Amino acid sequence: MKTNILWGILLLTVSLFVGSCSKDSKETIAPAPEFELVTEMDGTNPLFVSPDQVFKIEYNAKNIKSVTTSTLPEGWTAEIDESGKYINVKATANAVSKAKLTITATGEDTQKVSKEVTLCCLNFFDDVNGTFVLNEGNMTTENGSLTYITADGYVFDDAYKTVNGSELGNVAQDMAFYGDKIYIITQNGDVNAVGKKFENDGMLIVVNAKTLKKEMAFSKEDLPELDWPTHIAVLDEEHVYIRDNKGIHRLDTKTKKLTTVEGTSGAPKSQFVTMNGKVYTYKTGLLGCILEISPDKDNATKINFPYRVEISINEVLGIQAAENGDIWVMSFGFGKSAMNKFNVESKKIIQRQINVKPNVGSSGVAFASYDNNIYYVDGTTIYRLKFDEDESLNAASGLDAEETLTDLSAIDNNAGLLYNGLGVHPVTGNVYINTIKSFAQYTQNTIWSFDFNNSAENPAAKYENYTNFSAGFFFAPGK
Repeated sequence: MKTNILWGILLLTVSLFVGSCSKDSKETIAPAPEFELVTEMDGTNPLFVSPDQVFKIEYNAKNIKSVTTSTLPEGWTAEIDESGKYINVKATANAVSKAKLTITATGEDTQKVSKEVTLCCLNFFDDVNGTFVLNEGNMTTENGSLTYITADGYVFDDAYKTVNGSELGNVAQDMAFYGDKIYIITQNGDVNAVGKKFENDGMLIVVNAKTLKKEMAFSKEDLPELDWPTHIAVLDEEHVYIRDNKGIHRLDTKTKKLTTVEGTSGAPKSQFVTMNGKVYTYKTGLLGCILEISPDKDNATKINFPYRVEISINEVLGIQAAENGDIWVMSFGFGKSAMNKFNVESKKIIQRQINVKPNVGSSGVAFASYDNNIYYVDGTTIYRLKFDEDESLNAASGLDAEETLTDLSAIDNNAGLLYNGLGVHPVTGNVYINTIKSFAQYTQNTIWSFDFNNSAENPAAKYENYTNFSAGFFFAPGK
């Protein structure tokens, strides 16, 4: 009897042991989840998304049960298609500029793999802390382009093409800001100087200032009266002023009608000054003067310089707006260069002589100003005049006030020559300069940014090989 009981217990024990081993052998370990983004991304830069356009992020997934995304800020959406293995990301024009997207793939058990993507909506071009660099392009082979430097120093090359999928016209020359729009004028539009047809958006392009999306375009055929336009100023949609080889024209963008502004024949290839609801340019020579254009009439009013001045104004090199409503005038006469501060109402002028005759680039920029600091260039040497308005001083006092800041060619062998003037950031006061190695080696170039109050030898920033014959630096106006 005891033997049978013991044998039964033994059989039960063996049975339990075998059953236990059999159960363990059926357990499987879930394979590790595999998840990788296929869409190529630069890990150091954000993923740029054009407003209202879908950007597809593709991925590869293996041993994955589900894919989810984090909640994005208002204006952003991310839609997952697990069967197609992609995520559609979209942002509105009013979305916050930057967002973080976390993509989480969950395996067949609880294991997870996450990827983080920094998103940036292309709706920040109206940032007053940014910087535009307009590029002419090679006049026989290239269209114009627009480079943008963000407030945090990221260089966004060919921003217009990235946003629109098309290019600016050949030999881009100048930009003007009005309201929520930017007006960009090109010399040749869609037909270059030797008659070759180019694929681009035309001679005058109007874009949204926030997104750079094209809103309006005028081809060379739309503006047949224009002969190599170079500069533009905008008072409103019916008063867009364009300078060309014949003079100045007023364009009504609503009707596409061009009207000649009388008294502007031979207007110089130089940037306009726009202030107090009027547009200003100048005439040079012995009878040189400021030309004032008001929206209420299509003819220019001459504002003569005072007859008696310490330094003769025989040649005007360029003009810019001064902060108090006056106009800065760079001049030359009888072997002397001068910086002048001129009031168009009172005709009062203050002169300060300088030692050099500054370079004037093909865009007509002879100097740049910030407060009463005037920056100009001779060769590749940068100068600054701290303009003193003390009326007890004579014009020659400027000679002692002039500072030699730096010679760029001594800092960098590739800085062979300056191309098209200077710019000063209206918020930071930093001076922007474009240099190229040579005309033949223009693709070797540098955008310099200097805080001359901090250092004249070490630039605050230096961006290499982004420009294609820069037409100048431009900055979004304050709101």
